[in-house]
Amino acid sequence: MGMSTNQVLDGRVALVTGGSNGIGRAIVRSLREAGARVAILDLVSHDGFARDEGVATVLGDVGDPATAARAVREAVERFGDLELLVNDAASYPDALLTEMEVEAWRRVFDVNVTGPFCTIQAFARHRLSRGGGGAIVNITTGSVESPRPAGGAYAASKAALQTLTRVAALELGPHGIRVNAVSPGYIDVRDESDAFPDRASEELRARLVASIPLQQPGRAADVAAAVRFLCSDAARHVTGTTLHVDGGSLAGRFALPLDPSAVRG
Repeated sequence: MGMSTNQVLDGRVALVTGGSNGIGRAIVRSLREAGARVAILDLVSHDGFARDEGVATVLGDVGDPATAARAVREAVERFGDLELLVNDAASYPDALLTEMEVEAWRRVFDVNVTGPFCTIQAFARHRLSRGGGGAIVNITTGSVESPRPAGGAYAASKAALQTLTRVAALELGPHGIRVNAVSPGYIDVRDESDAFPDRASEELRARLVASIPLQQPGRAADVAAAVRFLCSDAARHVTGTTLHVDGGSLAGRFALPLDPSAVRG
C-alpha cells in the first residue's frame, strides 16, 4: 500500500538538525521517502547519506547561534527554498541539581532552546520573504510532563521548547506557518545511531518497557512517521499542539508494572 497522497512531500525542502544519528536519521530517511530534499545540521555526517544528492549535510554546532542561522541559509542556497524545519538536535547530560556544573546546564539550554530559537527565527524570516507557508516540528520529550531525577536540565529545556512551539504557532499562524511538537517516550535508537549506543543498561531498558502500556519500546521510525504527518498537508489544520509518541506512557503512571494477565477481556 502506497503513502497517502496528502503525506507526499514531493518538491519540498526540509532542514533537520541532529539528522545524522538516532531519531534524526530516521526523520531524514522518512522525509526523503516522502519526496523531500533534506539539509542536515549536525556535528558529524552519516555515511549512509553521502551518495544521496537529495541530502546535504552542514557540519556545525546548533548551540552556536550563528551556525544555526547559517544552516537555514545554506539549505536555501543548496536546494533553492526551505519549507520544512525539524529541530531534533539535543544535549542531555544527566546530573543531580546539587552536582551539575553551571556550564553543563548552559550547554543543554544552548542546544535545546537557543539553537531551535535561532533556526525558527531564520526559517520564519525566510518563509515570510517567500509569502509565508511551511511547517516547523520541534522534538521534545515525555520528560516534560513526567520528569525523572538527574534529568532536570534536559526536561526543563524541552519544556521551554514545548512552550516556544506554542508561541511560534500563535505568531506565525496568520502567515500560514504551522508549528508543532512531537514528544517521544522511550525510543530504542540503537539500530539508527553511531552515538551513545550504551547510554542505558539492559536492566533499565527492561524497566522502561515494562512501564509502557503497549509493552514495547518505540522505534525511531515511529517518531519519524509523526514528524512526516505534521510536515504534510494531512496536518493542514494542526498547529500549536504536541503529538505524543510514547506507547501510552503519559496516559497514567503506576508505581509497579501491572501484570498483563490481570487485564482480561
